[in-house]
Amino acid sequence: MELYKKEEYYKIIGLCMEVHNILGGGLLESVYKEGGAFGLKRVVA
Repeated sequence: MELYKKEEYYKIIGLCMEVHNILGGGLLESVYKEGGAFGLKRVVA
């Protein structure tokens, strides 16, 4: 199966992994969500 917009998916997954590496494990999902949103704003802007 071929992924649609494969490059974008890899960038998003990479950003999620970066957020997790910075914040560490064991936090609430909302903390990771905010970190991901901050990262996406940084990348898009």
